[in-house]
Amino acid sequence: MKKSLLWILIGLLTISMVATFSLAGCKEEAAEEEVAEEEAAEEEVAEEEAAEEEVAEEEVPDVAGRTLTIAASQNWIKDIDQELVADFEAETGVIVDIQVNPDDQYQNIIKTKLNTGEAPDIFYWQSGIALKQIPAENVLDLSNESWVPRLKDWAKNGATIDGKLWGLNIWSVDGWAMLYNTGIFDELGLTPPEDYAGFLEICETLKSNGINPIYEWPSDLWHTPLYMNEAAAVVNYNNPGTYDKLNSGELKFVDIPEFELGLTQLKELADLGYLGEDYMSGLWSEAINAMGTGENAMILVYTSFQSEVVAGYPEAGAENWKMFPSPLGFTEGVDVFGTSAGGVVQLVNADTENLDLVRLWFEFKTRVENLERFYAARGDLGNPSFPEVEIEPTEGLASVTELVNSNFQMDAQGGILFFDQMVIGKYIEEMLVGTSTPVQVLEKIDTDRAALMEIAE
Repeated sequence: MKKSLLWILIGLLTISMVATFSLAGCKEEAAEEEVAEEEAAEEEVAEEEAAEEEVAEEEVPDVAGRTLTIAASQNWIKDIDQELVADFEAETGVIVDIQVNPDDQYQNIIKTKLNTGEAPDIFYWQSGIALKQIPAENVLDLSNESWVPRLKDWAKNGATIDGKLWGLNIWSVDGWAMLYNTGIFDELGLTPPEDYAGFLEICETLKSNGINPIYEWPSDLWHTPLYMNEAAAVVNYNNPGTYDKLNSGELKFVDIPEFELGLTQLKELADLGYLGEDYMSGLWSEAINAMGTGENAMILVYTSFQSEVVAGYPEAGAENWKMFPSPLGFTEGVDVFGTSAGGVVQLVNADTENLDLVRLWFEFKTRVENLERFYAARGDLGNPSFPEVEIEPTEGLASVTELVNSNFQMDAQGGILFFDQMVIGKYIEEMLVGTSTPVQVLEKIDTDRAALMEIAE
């Protein structure tokens, strides 16, 4: 009996050991199989990545040494543009030739080069109605480019002519309003004016307290027409169809009383000394200094200008400054803020022989990281054209938005054909020095526009 029990125990022990070894063997085999599967998967991923890299290398064209030409007005190219160009050149080997032209000559230079077949691959131009100054056959349709779906609607609309997207917008939609130093206003008990009469009272109070009311620089030509630019938005809002009538020739500038009144008021401000004693020698390049030092209380600028003052004069309190619409052109209050069609866009020459380089450049510029770099460096562009880049509105933009109850309307630059600021600025300069009248300024504008519209036909 004992022997039988012993043999039974030995049998059970043997079975247990066999089972244990079998399980261990199974686990070991399973582990080995798992490792093998992981190694195989890793090899497969590595092979796929290598294949993708090989395909990518095959897809990248050999463009090193070739040249991409880009033209722009001198104030449109900044340091960040040159930095991005340098990075693009390092990445692709492409040589980027940026042709910068004087502001007052740029448009004529580009039009001439388009006519002679010598235009650059890419050229900058104002968005909106100004695009119609360029013949459609000279511009490439960019509607189907890969970056288009990402553009904000205003960036598409401002660069679209007859249903075709003419340009890449990496700029901002903005307008021009009176930025005022809230510290100075608070100290003197001043608040934004309700009308032009109130504006004059503010100017007189500032002047009598030793502060220049408005910083202005007519010699740069492009700035003084911006008062008319803003007034036009109000006129077109109050009288729908004004822009259409001006563009068809049915209406002339001299027919619009608000334009004459605005010019008369600007001359009045100058004669009363509210633009400063030496305003004719003022320069745009000195605007930040003029406001940052507290020597001037107001300036007609875009809504992000105060950020540039903050950078140059961090103790000036410019981050708290506010804005109100320009009152010039009206006797009553203004409840409209005129805004652009999106600033400046980049057009492609229809005859370019470097379309592949253009696409490489646009792909590079529209990468999110490059857009973020661009807008971070361009404090003057407060509303990016791509939604991936977010910027908080300045106090100036927030305040003028509140004052007009978000009533933004298209300005003259975006809605009126042949609104040439450089030429108009010259006529206004003549008026300010007394060799011309407001009516004569408008008549000269009408004469120029009539000739240009005849040519365009």
